[in-house]
Amino acid sequence: MKTKHKTFYSNVVWQYGLQLIKYVMPLLTLPYLTRVLEPEGYAVYAYVVSFMTFAQTFVEFGFNLSGTKQVVEVRDARELGRVTGSITQARLALCVVAGVACAIVGAFIPIMRDNALYACLAYIAVCGRALAPDFLFQGKERMAPITVRYFVSKGTSTALTFVFVHSVADILWVPVLDIAASAIALAWSFSAARKMFGLKIEWVAPHVYLKELARSGYYCLSNMSSTAFSGFTTLLIGVAIKDPAQISYWSLSMTAIGAVQSLYSPIINSLYPHMVAQSDFGFAKRLAFISVPFVFGGTALFFALSEFIMLVLGGTEYLPGAYVLRLVTPVLVFSFYGMFFGWPVLGAVGRVKELTATTLVSSVASIVVLVAVTAAGMASVAVFAVVRSLTEAFMCALRLNECRKAFRIKKGRL
Repeated sequence: MKTKHKTFYSNVVWQYGLQLIKYVMPLLTLPYLTRVLEPEGYAVYAYVVSFMTFAQTFVEFGFNLSGTKQVVEVRDARELGRVTGSITQARLALCVVAGVACAIVGAFIPIMRDNALYACLAYIAVCGRALAPDFLFQGKERMAPITVRYFVSKGTSTALTFVFVHSVADILWVPVLDIAASAIALAWSFSAARKMFGLKIEWVAPHVYLKELARSGYYCLSNMSSTAFSGFTTLLIGVAIKDPAQISYWSLSMTAIGAVQSLYSPIINSLYPHMVAQSDFGFAKRLAFISVPFVFGGTALFFALSEFIMLVLGGTEYLPGAYVLRLVTPVLVFSFYGMFFGWPVLGAVGRVKELTATTLVSSVASIVVLVAVTAAGMASVAVFAVVRSLTEAFMCALRLNECRKAFRIKKGRL
């Protein structure tokens, strides 16, 4: 049993290493950039990063999920080359489409229009990151190369930031160094894939990669709907809540929640390809039960330390906002099991449409409630926090119900 799941545990360790590096690297440059770029330059940097998050989600198009599943199922190196080629071509086409869309939208946003060259360079970096064949290593359950690659590429750009960026006049170096990091990551990834898996990319006809896009559409829709829901909630809070302090409490609370949720990703990202390959759902069930004391105990501790967390993250002026953090604390329990029974279970048994539906239904229901509350003049950060917790609970319940139906059908067939 231990041997059978050895790759899963190994990947979890490497994924946590990757997650740690992703947190440490920005922490090294963030305080530096806020000072040398000054408020005006840092505003450009922060806004473009936020804007490009949507672009990258679109260009990736869910291939890190659909591609991972295909890699698990391929039979030989040639088929692996065809899958990699079709996904890479599809992503190149998406880079063109998203680039045109960003240019059109950016023309109507002053901060993007006034910093067009910066935005253009940032978008090139986004495309470089999106083209990296991470799905290959996820599908093969070999995450070590991705972690090492990220450390080398991001470490190089981080070090060079201190060398080349000294004032707002040097701001263009930021996306240029991101492009360099993306280039290193791309070269590293394809070289490692060639050595480890004998990868030889085979380019395909347009109708083949268009079919690839159609196959991954549901995966992308699920990811995009989650991103859109978060973005809409943030936008609505900005419109409905007039007190800047309350908005700050919400923002800092979401930052704290996101930090904890990032600890779930290594488990979820490692479990998904493992379940596709092994189909050992008894193992997933045991893992879900084993996680109960850790998830509930950690959530209770988070709740108890809410004031301390706000103090550490924001300082004494944010202490009055600890109530917001307490109200969204249930998200930590429901989001873990919502994620756990999502792609690693429903996705692994092929119920992608149903999984996407749970995301869409819960997101739309939440948006309707939030709009109604705002229209009725009852909007407050506390209400938004409660709705967020209920949304996660609703989505978790929907996914558990889909799991019940899926395995009842599977058992009936057996």
